[in-house]
Amino acid sequence: MMRIVNLGRTGLFVVMRGGALANLDGRSHWGSADEARRAAQMANLPVSDFVVRTMP
Repeated sequence: MMRIVNLGRTGLFVVMRGGALANLDGRSHWGSADEARRAAQMANLPVSDFVVRTMP
């Protein structure tokens, strides 16, 4: 299951798979959780409903 993580310091969102940064369709970060979720869904990958947020 893919996990969306909001990087608090930068405000960017990444998708993690098993603790590793995922590269979806040539991208590794997005401007919103919805964009990251759509990228994972377009790659036909299951995504967690919860967004993890790191501290700034």
